[in-house]
Amino acid sequence: MRDDGGEVRRARSTAAPTTLRTRVAAAFLLLTLLVCGAFAVAAVRIASSIEDRLIDQRLSRTADELVARERQGLPPDLPPSVTLYRGAEIPASLRGQPAGKYTLPQDGVEVNVLVRDDLGAPFVLTDRDEDFAKIEAGVYGLLGLAFVCCLGLALLLAQLTASRIVAPVTALARAVETGAAPREYPLQESTDELGVLSRAFAAKTEAQQRYLDRERWFTGDVSHELRTPLAVMLGAAEVLKARLHGRDDMVELAERIRRTAADTSERVVAMLLLSRDPASIGAPPTAVLPLLRQEMDRCRPLLRGKDVEMTLHADPDAAALEVPARPELAAIAVGNLIRNACQFTEQGRVDIRLEAGRVVIEDTGIGIPPAVRDRIFDRFMQVDPAGAGSAGLGLAIVKRVAEHLDWTVSLEAPARGGTRFVLSFAPAPAPTAPPPRDPGDSPHSS
Repeated sequence: MRDDGGEVRRARSTAAPTTLRTRVAAAFLLLTLLVCGAFAVAAVRIASSIEDRLIDQRLSRTADELVARERQGLPPDLPPSVTLYRGAEIPASLRGQPAGKYTLPQDGVEVNVLVRDDLGAPFVLTDRDEDFAKIEAGVYGLLGLAFVCCLGLALLLAQLTASRIVAPVTALARAVETGAAPREYPLQESTDELGVLSRAFAAKTEAQQRYLDRERWFTGDVSHELRTPLAVMLGAAEVLKARLHGRDDMVELAERIRRTAADTSERVVAMLLLSRDPASIGAPPTAVLPLLRQEMDRCRPLLRGKDVEMTLHADPDAAALEVPARPELAAIAVGNLIRNACQFTEQGRVDIRLEAGRVVIEDTGIGIPPAVRDRIFDRFMQVDPAGAGSAGLGLAIVKRVAEHLDWTVSLEAPARGGTRFVLSFAPAPAPTAPPPRDPGDSPHSS
């Protein structure tokens, strides 16, 4: 099924980004276009108004002089562009017009016409306005040239201004993007708005770095300091178990102490790994199916006294699945999800399914209210109103481990009730093709 919305989003994400320099240049050009366009419109209207007034005044003045000379018995003295028509000489297209000024077609050309009847009989003066048309064409040509020059000047100024204004912003953005040290941010000595922005970025980055360092150091220090007492507890539990040989009830208790100390030691190691950069701890291939069986065994005591059956199903093509991850971290993610299902299921089933590329853990427990589903992976978020036996950190830790390993964890609500968590592993990297063999090389060449 086609997803038009998804295609639109992908198209937008692949489109070339609009830089600040481009936006500044576009603003300059747009402003120039608007200003020049306004001046051009005004110039055209002014030129048209001047043309009308000059022609009208010239025709009126010529007609007045013609009437005066006619009354004095003198021959008419007309400008070269003005033509006089009387009586039968008046062209058919100009006949029958009342006295006044007009712009009418004559021989396919628009001419200015003045009709007068001062001499008893109507007469017509026409002005082809060729000289003014040449002047007008020259003016419009100069306006066009000025318009192009203004655009070129605006583009030049836009580039210069963008380089002067945008270059510092670009340098600051590059420093932030490349993870430069806050003290290396540019413009910190500047007194303008860019200096304020640079100093704010530097202060914020330093504060975040100090916070992250404190969290990393705290996690690492606590994990490191706990390893020694846990090792002592584990050794003491093993010695106690050996000395209680023959007392089955006490041996079982000692075994529980030993197992709990061992599990806690593994969790401490995992938290220590979680505080480090993923690229620095390595990711050996870890078999998922044995890991699921191990975490199920650890969680079975939570089901004692409950009418709950926990089962494991593995697809044939996923039984040998291995993921690149430290087993301590993978055990935290899987174990917390299984423990969560066992803890909140009083009767029914807990089903763990290993499928291609993911683990599905589904239960028939109390489920998760819709109001908190969007925040279920937040720290200290508790589904049980009383918070019995839960600090609200298990799922938050799962989320953190998943992000650390480049996995994804999601929550689904089965139709029959309960919860379903899906832990999807990162896709395996594509195999790298071997370099092409030189045709001249031989398998047996040294």
